[in-house]
Amino acid sequence: MKFNTYAFMQSTGKRKDTASEIRTLAIDPGKLGDDDQVCLKRITIPGQDEKYFRLVPASSQAEGSELDIDEGGDHIVDLLQRAERVLRDIRAQADRRPEESPLEVDVWFHLGYLLLKDVDDREAALPSSVQAILSKVNNREWRSCFEAGVVDFDIDWLHELLTDKSDRVQSCVRHDIGFYTPSGQDRRFKVWIPEEETEDASSQRLLGMYSGGECSRSTGSSLVKAGPGILCTPLSPRMKADVALPGHPFDCRLLIRTGIRDHSELGGKEKREDAILIREFCEKVRIEGKDLLYPPSRFSDGYRLHFKRKCERKSYRFNGFQLTTSRETSIRYDAVDRPQEQSKIDIHIRSSECEKLLDQTAEREWRPRDIVTLIPGMLKFVKEELEPLVG
Repeated sequence: MKFNTYAFMQSTGKRKDTASEIRTLAIDPGKLGDDDQVCLKRITIPGQDEKYFRLVPASSQAEGSELDIDEGGDHIVDLLQRAERVLRDIRAQADRRPEESPLEVDVWFHLGYLLLKDVDDREAALPSSVQAILSKVNNREWRSCFEAGVVDFDIDWLHELLTDKSDRVQSCVRHDIGFYTPSGQDRRFKVWIPEEETEDASSQRLLGMYSGGECSRSTGSSLVKAGPGILCTPLSPRMKADVALPGHPFDCRLLIRTGIRDHSELGGKEKREDAILIREFCEKVRIEGKDLLYPPSRFSDGYRLHFKRKCERKSYRFNGFQLTTSRETSIRYDAVDRPQEQSKIDIHIRSSECEKLLDQTAEREWRPRDIVTLIPGMLKFVKEELEPLVG
């Protein structure tokens, strides 16, 4: 069985140091039947008036098949070639940085749904070939987007299954609080509270954090011992590749992101702003149990809270991969401080070997080809290990 990949470029138009986003329609013919046709299924997103559609097999008689991806990437060659070009750029950037201030690199898969919009109802009712759909998106007749998060399954039941399969389980509650500083910088505090006290420093890497400044642990009569609060700048996306899997319970997004671990390169103004944030955060935000409590008073003038999120996270390691589930509630504030709340369940997939290569303490420098050869394995893990559990 051949695993076809059709890709197109879509420029973000945001930052000079970020790569163009890549949208990839990856079709498993075993789910489509002999005619290689797909239909569009209407998807309802709460709070959204636009019409969204997801790719589904046109043939109701289609049989499932194994995901035919060989290590080496013959059937997802376009995606892998683009990923390797992005990683070469990142490798060159990392080589130019001073040894004491390395570049943080993050590569992982996010589960969700590849959706199409701006689709005419008459067109949506008819089967289409993959090439026809690609043409519509390339010509901007239709637009694609990725809705992160998965629905319609019991996450607690999944946790029971994963606990039996995993050789290592870590659980915590993580809080993210995002601020804009007076100079317009985006800063986030990340506070993780493990279910059990642990000295395992690798849990910070496990949860995708990097240190910019560390709040001391809070102890006292009304507070409980908690993990460190970390001030950081959000990682910048360098590549987003959306992989549609018609007939499967979900789609995937490949994310490659980078960031700077060391904030010592900041200018004097930014450092002073960060110092104020750290001081006020440690003074005004209290930890009780698994919750962060905010005072009614606002932070200093010029600092604006724009995002906060609470995640109940569980991470499992088995068969050479790391799977993290996140039951989360987030609130984003618009320019006039109106809250927009969202609740969802996220699933992230990482390769343990990839994490080892990208670790800043690794004995040798990673090579782009080494990372690229691990991407097909992550997709196979989604198909062969995860789908049977949630499908």
